[in-house]
Amino acid sequence: MANKILDPIFRLYDPICYSFNKKKEDYIIISPTVGSKSQLNDGGRITFEINSLSNWLLLSDAYYRCDFKIKDGTPNENRVPQTNTTLENNFFPSLFTEMVLEAGSNPIETIKHPGEFNTMLKTVLYPKDFDSVSGWIPDVGDGSILKEPIRNLANDADLARVRVVARNTIERVGRAVNHGFEKRVLQYNNVVENNRWGNYVNWKLYPLFGLLEHKKVSIGLPYKIHLQREINDDKIFFGENGSDAKLEITNLQLFIPVITPSIEVETRIFNSLTKDIEIAFLHRNTSGNEPNSRSFNP
Repeated sequence: MANKILDPIFRLYDPICYSFNKKKEDYIIISPTVGSKSQLNDGGRITFEINSLSNWLLLSDAYYRCDFKIKDGTPNENRVPQTNTTLENNFFPSLFTEMVLEAGSNPIETIKHPGEFNTMLKTVLYPKDFDSVSGWIPDVGDGSILKEPIRNLANDADLARVRVVARNTIERVGRAVNHGFEKRVLQYNNVVENNRWGNYVNWKLYPLFGLLEHKKVSIGLPYKIHLQREINDDKIFFGENGSDAKLEITNLQLFIPVITPSIEVETRIFNSLTKDIEIAFLHRNTSGNEPNSRSFNP
């Protein structure tokens, strides 16, 4: 049996298909509701209301843009911390103890400890070299190679022996380098010129919320997203113990794609909306459980 040509550049007889279903694709930008923006760095509930009922929204591709600065915690100082401390991989969802998605005023999914859950999902779904703008920059290497004992060097060792041991040690240190950590230092710790907000990440709502596996446009349905902010600088930084690094969120906005369909597509869809649309997705409601040292139920 002849092998099928999979690479499209070699399938010479395939017709070229064009789609004119979309007239335009843009974004709407949603800011926190009045009164909740102050919770960005103080802790509390931050709410985003999506009431663009006349727009065709593609919520599955929505993302949060979080602008931030890393500061030294010393009072009256704005110095960027040294390069031995930076933010954790996938730090953004770890800023919150809970995320809630509502559709039509009904709670759909409640995610406790979204940082841990989102990181578990992305560890399975995403490669280690995924788009780093999203904040997904995993650690690579754990330094375990350095735990192996280094060969003893006699007090009277000659220069040649010292050079051999030094070269082997340097090679082992090089193999233990955490390139993910280095990349986050370069991306997060640099002072950004001409940007009053500082550095940023674009964190997508998918795959955290299962509803967004339904990659379809929606129209006429209001949404709300609630984020419970936790001030946990000690948990979101990675590096040297005892660091006094602080995170300051300077801006947080929700970007949602808005699709403008062609007249033909819009007419056809509206004429077909004669019954309810069933949506199948995995609810990802999670709950937290504090460990109890006094009892354990297997």
